[in-house]
Amino acid sequence: MEGSLLQNKIVFSIGDGRKVRFWKDKWYGNDVLYDSFPSMYALVASKEAWLVELWDSMGEEGSWNPKFSRPFNDQELDEVERSLLTIQGKRLYTNLEDKVLWKKIKDGNFFVKSLYTTLNCRSAVSFPKSIISSPCVPTKVGFFFACEAS
Repeated sequence: MEGSLLQNKIVFSIGDGRKVRFWKDKWYGNDVLYDSFPSMYALVASKEAWLVELWDSMGEEGSWNPKFSRPFNDQELDEVERSLLTIQGKRLYTNLEDKVLWKKIKDGNFFVKSLYTTLNCRSAVSFPKSIISSPCVPTKVGFFFACEAS
């Protein structure tokens, strides 16, 4: 999969939830929800949903409200409960933008040198051109890739 080399090197810091996908981005821990809860993912109505689409800001704390294609059966309820407990406490912050954090550096800031080191350690790395235009990729990363490709 193109770009997967770098996807395990980034994590998202939640802000308003407009640039982070609920099921497919790392925003709650070290894994993506579709890997952690495959039975639930198989039943979701929108597999590409953004966090903001599944956040219900009503009430004192707000809550997550993923949509599913059918009601759960008894065997699936344990996984549903585990998933809701996993994301409990995570919320959106409408006054902040989502951020991409580079896991190779402790403070999450991106440096071209750290990306170069990551890419240089791999042999026969294919160029991840599809991630350059992603709204979630920091400008420095996209620029670095664009320069390297030419």
